[in-house]
Amino acid sequence: MKIETANKILQETELGYDLISKKFSETRKHFWRGLEFIKDYTHSGDNVLDYGCGNGRLLELLADKNINYQGVDVSQKLVDLAKSKYTGENIEFSKISSSQISLAFETGFFNTVYSIAVFHHFPSKKYREDVARELYEKTKDGGYIVVTVWFLWQKKYLKNILQNWINKIKGNSALDWNDCSISFTDNSGARVERFHHAFTKRELKKLFELVGFKTEKCEVVDGRNILYIGKK
Repeated sequence: MKIETANKILQETELGYDLISKKFSETRKHFWRGLEFIKDYTHSGDNVLDYGCGNGRLLELLADKNINYQGVDVSQKLVDLAKSKYTGENIEFSKISSSQISLAFETGFFNTVYSIAVFHHFPSKKYREDVARELYEKTKDGGYIVVTVWFLWQKKYLKNILQNWINKIKGNSALDWNDCSISFTDNSGARVERFHHAFTKRELKKLFELVGFKTEKCEVVDGRNILYIGKK
């Protein structure tokens, strides 16, 4: 994918999440069932990064742990919603740019990095690798990364992936082969197209091993998400 196309998609993703922020937050008040066990990778006293924090709902899962939490997201409106709901001297939320790779934290600062339903929105192999490498750098030696992406290789989404394949064969798509667009309703009720990359287990595992993580788990959970857990 050309860098110009990737940058355009990143900007559209940032704007898109602002447009759907209210509806998105209302449908994500609680953490997904079947993934609750990922809280076991965090312990009291840990520094935790929630990369792509959305409305901050990960904190519901970690509520019984005394942690130092940093949530970052590209959507200012979602960050504002998170700030209004979760407060505490050890809880911070920050807005980052959609094209931003580097994070303003010390190398090896975080015991655990979570990135829930984020990486499938990243266009281009290079951009995904750059972000994964940055998260590796910010993870403490012996620390963990916990990542989920949507498992799009299911009946309801296959038509979206196949449509992009057809468009590419015809020379009408600037996306990569396993990319697609999925529509959502924004705060006003209008339809918004959002970019998604259809990861396979093998691809997700390879991505994080490439930057240095040692794989502990990579599997499809509930037929809806691919879960990756890696150790530095």
